[in-house]
Amino acid sequence: MNRSHTGMVATALVLALCAGGAGAQSKYPLKPQRFIAMGTGFPENTARVLGNEMMEITGQRVVVEAKPGANGILAADYVAKAPADGYTILIGTNSTHAANQTLYKKLPYDYVKDFIPVSGIAQGMVLAVVHPQVPARSIRELTALAKKRPDKLTFGSGSSVSLAAVELYKLMAGIRMVNVPYKTVPAASIDLIAGRIDFMMVNLGVAIPHVSAGKLRALAVSGSRRWSVLGDVPTMHEAGVSGYEWTFWNAAWLPAGTPKDVVARANELFVTVLERPKVKEYLFAAAAVAFPTTSDELMKFQITEHDKWRKVILAAGIQAD
Repeated sequence: MNRSHTGMVATALVLALCAGGAGAQSKYPLKPQRFIAMGTGFPENTARVLGNEMMEITGQRVVVEAKPGANGILAADYVAKAPADGYTILIGTNSTHAANQTLYKKLPYDYVKDFIPVSGIAQGMVLAVVHPQVPARSIRELTALAKKRPDKLTFGSGSSVSLAAVELYKLMAGIRMVNVPYKTVPAASIDLIAGRIDFMMVNLGVAIPHVSAGKLRALAVSGSRRWSVLGDVPTMHEAGVSGYEWTFWNAAWLPAGTPKDVVARANELFVTVLERPKVKEYLFAAAAVAFPTTSDELMKFQITEHDKWRKVILAAGIQAD
């Protein structure tokens, strides 16, 4: 065999090996994935619904683990330090990738440098609710009550969404209330239902069952339009806080350094499951809509959201921890 032929054979072998590697990578995932949810409630529930649908497509198990606390810092830091192999995925929110950068003086992760965006997942609104013992049946009445009794009404916050939504209301309505912080939204909701706090702005999926049972009173939704399930509940804008609009969102991220083809395949999987009927039904019940994006679109979106949240937080005078 001459040198020329030997070189051709060697080149062919290298190409074959590369092709085999690419083919193997395209079959991702080849083992169980881990979805790390930044909190209980909506983030964890969403992760489980998506994980179940994804398992049907890939045949690989999806293990969902919630790491609540510190507005998602624990979960985000955990994923940022995980192996960049595509098997540990953060199910984060505007807390982890838009608000925390202003709410905290120092974070153990960089929301841009330490992650690769995969896809947006969902966008939704929150519901302004009070305990039935609060003598207010509308946002106008709550505003009047807060002005009459400054720093007497209390509100619970278990996430940056629930905190900033109320702070924006306070700022725009010119009122003062006392914040009672909680580690999670469900924990704050328990105290609201028990009457230990007066007011919250909380995910509709969490609040609606308690509103239906008469344990909470719905006053307004935070979005730009009413929610069909609560068609008689006005928007904050309609209820007297002119121009008010606030939404939450969640998305998926991988650790920085994850191979591009793995990111692309992960994006394909998320976008696909967001179109599935069970996922759409779940999101509708949670007063949310699917929010699929490309990796680049999510990066641009999170930076824009970071700037928006920063303006609200600073305008409200919230001090960084």
